[in-house]
Amino acid sequence: MQKQNKLDYFKIGFIIVCAFLLQTYLVPVLEINIWRPDLILIIILFIGYKYGAISATIAGFILGIFQDSLSVSPVGISSFANCTVGFLAGSIREYKFKSNTAYLFTILLLLLHGFLFYLIYHIKTETTYTYLIFTRIFPNTIYTFIIWLISSYFFKSMMEEST
Repeated sequence: MQKQNKLDYFKIGFIIVCAFLLQTYLVPVLEINIWRPDLILIIILFIGYKYGAISATIAGFILGIFQDSLSVSPVGISSFANCTVGFLAGSIREYKFKSNTAYLFTILLLLLHGFLFYLIYHIKTETTYTYLIFTRIFPNTIYTFIIWLISSYFFKSMMEEST
């Protein structure tokens, strides 16, 4: 059992590094206008669904700090949004929902991440929240959800509960 845990940590670490590299180098190529998928958030959701709230919260915090350090956003905004979504994804894992309900919760978690990030990031700007919702939050949520659907099809073993 101890060897399996070490292998799981290695897998998580490898997937995190790959997602971070893909987010840094591939996502700018996939960007449509100002809309971009969040591969790091997808990995945090996968970790939450497979390994639980604690692992997803830790991964969300670490990846959020890395994201903030490479962007112009203040340090902590991505970390807060990623931790919150990771914790909730790990928490709803306990309920073992059917796939349609899991898809709904995934969309809701992606929306929550968008709301937390953009509403905090633009708190002192002249931008209206309605503008942010329709130009940033909804399109990024849809784009990230489509990429999540594609990746969940190819990585079904990550979605299944570890035994």
